[in-house]
Amino acid sequence: MEKPMIEKVLETLSALYNGTNPKETEEASKWLMHLQRSVYAWEVADQLLVLKQDLPTSMFAAQTMRAKIQFSFDELPEATHMALRDSLFNHLTTLATADITITRQLALALTDLALQMKSWVGVVNDIIERFKSDLATIPVLLEILKVLPEEIGSRSLRLGANRRLELRRLLGQDCIKVLSLLTICLTNWPDNSEMQFRIFECLGSWLQLGGFPPDEVAKSPLLLAPFNSLHLLEVSEKLYNAATEAICSALTVCEDTDKYLPLANVLVSEAKKLGPVFEASVMSEDLDRAQCLCRIFTNLAESFLYHVIHQPHTSLGDIAIVDLLIQCVKYPDYEVADITFSLWYQLSECLYDNDNDLWEHFRPHVQELLAALCNHCKLDEKLPPKSVPDEDSDFEDFRSGVVELTRDIVFVVGSLNTFNDLFNHMMRPGLPWNAQEACLHMMYAVAPSIRPDEDDILPSKVTYLLHIPNDAHYSIRAAILRLLSQLGGWIKEHFSMLGDVLQFLMEGLRIPQVSTYAAHALREMCDKCKNEMTPNFDGLLEIVQAADTLSISKDAVIGLLRGVGEVLKEMPSDQVTDSLRKLCYLQVQPLIQVIAKGGALSCDPCLWLDRLAAIFRSCSSPTKETHITTHPYMEVIAEIWPTIKSVCELCQSDVVIIERSTRCIRFMLRSVGVAAVPILQDVVELSMLIYQQWKHSCFLYLGSIIVDEFGLVASCQPGLVTMVNEFSKTVFNQLSSPAGLINHPDTVDDFFRLAARCIQHFPLLFVQSEVFGNTVQCSLSAATLDHRDAFMSVMKYLKTLLACPYNKEGQVVSNDLQQMVVSLLQAKGQAFVISLVTGFTLLPVYLCVDSSEVLWLLLSRFREATMGWLDEAVKPLLSGTMVGRNVSITQSQKQQFLHDIERCHTQEGLYPIVKQFAKLFR
Repeated sequence: MEKPMIEKVLETLSALYNGTNPKETEEASKWLMHLQRSVYAWEVADQLLVLKQDLPTSMFAAQTMRAKIQFSFDELPEATHMALRDSLFNHLTTLATADITITRQLALALTDLALQMKSWVGVVNDIIERFKSDLATIPVLLEILKVLPEEIGSRSLRLGANRRLELRRLLGQDCIKVLSLLTICLTNWPDNSEMQFRIFECLGSWLQLGGFPPDEVAKSPLLLAPFNSLHLLEVSEKLYNAATEAICSALTVCEDTDKYLPLANVLVSEAKKLGPVFEASVMSEDLDRAQCLCRIFTNLAESFLYHVIHQPHTSLGDIAIVDLLIQCVKYPDYEVADITFSLWYQLSECLYDNDNDLWEHFRPHVQELLAALCNHCKLDEKLPPKSVPDEDSDFEDFRSGVVELTRDIVFVVGSLNTFNDLFNHMMRPGLPWNAQEACLHMMYAVAPSIRPDEDDILPSKVTYLLHIPNDAHYSIRAAILRLLSQLGGWIKEHFSMLGDVLQFLMEGLRIPQVSTYAAHALREMCDKCKNEMTPNFDGLLEIVQAADTLSISKDAVIGLLRGVGEVLKEMPSDQVTDSLRKLCYLQVQPLIQVIAKGGALSCDPCLWLDRLAAIFRSCSSPTKETHITTHPYMEVIAEIWPTIKSVCELCQSDVVIIERSTRCIRFMLRSVGVAAVPILQDVVELSMLIYQQWKHSCFLYLGSIIVDEFGLVASCQPGLVTMVNEFSKTVFNQLSSPAGLINHPDTVDDFFRLAARCIQHFPLLFVQSEVFGNTVQCSLSAATLDHRDAFMSVMKYLKTLLACPYNKEGQVVSNDLQQMVVSLLQAKGQAFVISLVTGFTLLPVYLCVDSSEVLWLLLSRFREATMGWLDEAVKPLLSGTMVGRNVSITQSQKQQFLHDIERCHTQEGLYPIVKQFAKLFR
C-alpha cells in the first residue's frame, strides 16, 4: 500500500459512514482496514485528530492510534516515542470536551504507550502535571488515571511479567499521590455527580492495584464517599454503579486480610450498614440498586469466606454476612439471586471438604436458600394450561443454574430429605400449579443424588406422579418427565415400576407440547435399563418410525436413537442383524429418495446422516483386532454403504454434508472394526478422490479412524501408507502456501492426528515412507500455531514419535526405531527445542501442558543434549529478540529456569516450571 493522501482517507471514511451503496461501503471498509494495518496509519491518524472533522472521523483516528500502539508498537523507532507522547498530550487537551468515546480511546492509547515506553520515567507525575491545571482537562486526567492500572493486566499488551511487576511497583509508589488528587477533587466537587462518578471509577481502579497503605485508605474520606452515595435516594444509576465498583474493588483486595486488616474491618462495618438500604430497595422495587447492593454483599462474603466458615465469632466472620445474602436471595426478582450463585458454589466446596459440624452450622441458611430458589423457579401463572416454558429464555437459563447449584449444595441438608420436603410442600391444598411445578423442578435437581436402592420414600411418590390427572397443566407433566429422566438408575432397581413409567412416557409422546421431554426420558430409560428394555424393542422401533409426526425435536430424536442403539446391543445375537436393518432403513430410505432426485434435495440429508451416525455410535462395542473377523452388523453396513457413498459423490462440494457423511462412516467403521474390510478399499478410494479435489479435512479425520481400526492388520498396512502418502500431497501443498498453517488449522489438526495414529500402529513403515520427512518439518513450523486443537495434535504427534521405540516400562522394543529417533534428533534436536521454547513465549499458557510433555520425553531419553539445546534456545530471550523488544528475561531468570529443569525428574513436575517461565512473557 502506498502512502495515501488525507483527502483519499476522508473520502473513504465518508463512503463508509454516509454511503448508500452496500458494495462501495464494503470496499471502503476493506481499504480502511488495510490502511490500519499499514505503517502509514500512524501519520494518518495523527492528521485526522488534528483536523477534528466530525465524530466518526475522529473516532476512527483515535481507535486506529490506540490499535497501532497496542499491537504494532514495534513499528516505531525508539526516537519517535517521545514525540508520539507529546502528540497524544496535545490531542487529549484539544479534544478534552469531545465525545467521551474519543477521549477514552486516546486515554487508552496514551496509557498503552506509557506501559510499553520504558524510557518514560515519572508517568503519573507527568500526566497529573500536564492536565491538572485546567478544569476542562480534569475529566481527561481522571480517565487516564482510571485506565492506567487497568491496562497493566491487559493481555493484548505483551509486556512480560518483569515489566508488569516493575510497572506495579512504580504505580504503587504513586498511589498516595493519586489518592490525594482524588480527595482534592472530591472536596472541590462535592455535589457534582458526573465528577464523583469519575472519581469513584478511578478510585476503584487504583484500589484494585493494591499498592496503597491500608491504614491511610481506611481513614480516608475517599473510602466512605462511595458508601455514603449508596445511602442516598437521589443518586443516578451511573454513580450508584461506580460507587459499587469501587467498593467491590476494595473488597477483592482485602481477601489478603493479613495485609489489609484495617481496611477490611472498615469495609465489613460499612457494608453491614447497607442492609436497611437493601430492604428499602425491596420496598421501592428498585431492581438496579438491589443488584448493586447484592454484588457488594456477594463480594463481601467471598472475600471473607474463610473467616465466616472458620472464625464465625470474629468481625470478619460474622454470620450476619451470610444473612445479607439470604436477604438478596429472597428478593422478588430472580436476577438478584443469580448474582449470589458464585458465593454459594464456593461455600459448597469449602463445606464439602469439612466435617458435619460445619454442615450443621450452615444447614438453616442452605434450607432458606433452597426454599427461596424454589420460589424463584415458579413459572408465570398466566402460562396457558397446554403450554410449556420456553427453554431458550433467560428465565430458563436461570432455572438451569438453580439445578446446578442445588445439586452442588444439597448435600448439606440431604437429598432425600429435600426431595420429601418438596413433595410434601407440593401436596399442600390450594397450591397454585406453578408452585407445584417449581417443586417438581427442584426435585428434578436433587433426584440424581438419591440412592438407587431407596425404598422408603420414592416408591409412593413416583407412583403418585405417574397417575396425575389428565387435565394437569402441561408444564407439570413436562416437569414429571424431566424428573423421571433422572431416576433411570432408581427405576432399574425397581423394575416392577418400569411398565407404568413406559406407559406414562408413551402418553407424553402423544402430546406435542411435551413429546420432546418424553423422548429424553425414554432415552434415559433405554440407557439405564437397557437389558430390561429389550422386550420392548419393536415398540421402540415404532416410536422411531413415528418420531417426525410426534413433534419431537431433532436433538431428542438423536438421543432416542442412541438409546435404542444401547438396547440393540443387549438383544439376542440371532435378532441383532434384522433389528439393526429395520432401524437403519428408516433413515436410509429418505437418503435413497435424495439420490433418486439427483440432488434436488427434498429434505436435508444431514438429518438422516446424523441419525445413522447416532445409531452406530451407540450400538458399537469397540475391540482391537489384528486379523479379519465377522460381525453381525456388517451385513447391514454392506447394504447401506452404497447409499452413503452416493450421497458423498452427489454432494461432494458441500462441506457440511460431507462432514456429516464422513462422521456417519466413522461410526459405522468403529461399530464393526476390522470386519468392515469388504468396504475398506472403496472407502479409502472415495476419501482420496474427494479430498484431492475439495480438501475437506474431515477425510483426514476419517483416515485416522481407518488407521486406528485396520492399522494392526498386516495385510492392510501397505495400503494405509499409500493412503497417507496421497493425502499428504494435497496437505503439504495447502499448508506451504502463505499463512497456510494459520488459515487451515483443521487440516493441521486432522493430518497430525492421522500421522500420530500411523506411528502408533505401523511406526517402521511410516518412518520409512516418503511422507515422514515432510511431516517432521511441518511439525516444527506448526509447533507455535495458536490454535488449541491443531497445536495439541502436533504435540501428540511429536510425543508419539519420540516414544515409539519404547514400551511403557521404557524398554527398547525396536532398535531400528531407536536409531531413527537418535538420527532425527542429531539433525533437528535444536530446532525441536527452539520451537518448543518459542511456543512457551508466544502461545497461551494452557497449551504449555502438551509442549512440556514433549520436552519431558526429550529430557527423559536425551537429558544432556536437551539441556544444551535449551541453553541455546533461551539465550535470545535475554535481549528480547525472539519475542519482541519489550519482553525479555534476566540472566538469573534464565539460569533459574535451566536449573529447575535440570533438577526435575518427573513429567508432572516439569509443567509448573514451564508454566512459571511462560508467564514471564505474557
